[in-house]
Amino acid sequence: MKNTKKLLLSALVVLAAAVFLMPQAAVAQDDEAKPFDAESVAMKGKAAKDFAPSGWVVEEEVKGDVTGDGVGDIVIKLIEDKPKKEDEMVDRNRVLVIAEGDGKGNYTKLSVADKVLQCTSCGGAFYGMMDAPANVTIEKGVIVINQDHGSRWVTDTTLRFRFDQQPNMFILIGYDYASRDRAEGSVSSESTNYLTGKRITETGKGKRAAKKTTTVEKMRYSIEEVDYQQMESEAATRLGLD
Repeated sequence: MKNTKKLLLSALVVLAAAVFLMPQAAVAQDDEAKPFDAESVAMKGKAAKDFAPSGWVVEEEVKGDVTGDGVGDIVIKLIEDKPKKEDEMVDRNRVLVIAEGDGKGNYTKLSVADKVLQCTSCGGAFYGMMDAPANVTIEKGVIVINQDHGSRWVTDTTLRFRFDQQPNMFILIGYDYASRDRAEGSVSSESTNYLTGKRITETGKGKRAAKKTTTVEKMRYSIEEVDYQQMESEAATRLGLD
């Protein structure tokens, strides 16, 4: 009889635990980040805001000729439309949209890249409650993305993309990675030129820094397939930092 009661009690405990955990599992699943739907970005528009789908707003727009046809285009930083109070950290993702201008006030979507810009809460202790930066500029027709994050060790990266008419896409032409120790000043860095296939690596501090040049494969990564987190991880591994 005592054994029967023990078995019944154990069964009830297991059942109660299962009922308790089921809602939590459902919530956790709902909270998982969903991939950005590039198709939700309008194909055409007359202003940057026209390319912001529901739930997103324009954080910044950079104007310049990035297709090399002498006509102005716009590079748009989209950010999730989540309210933020003062001294409150809100995690908001970012997406880069490139739209080609026709010189008559109309723009057509060319590219949507959802893995090249860091989120607002990705800055680490270095930025604390501040939004982490994702700086986008246009330099001589090249789209340049610079961003940093970290704590004692701060990682700074720069991605460079240029329009290639033959495949009709923006390709990665350069990647710079640097990780510096703010406490003792040492830096490990590499600069890769995918057009020439050369990579310059430098490690150390001051006069003790060691520098070498190696040859890498001339890859043609499109802006849509570039994942900044993956590239950082691979660079850190090459430099022996992970």
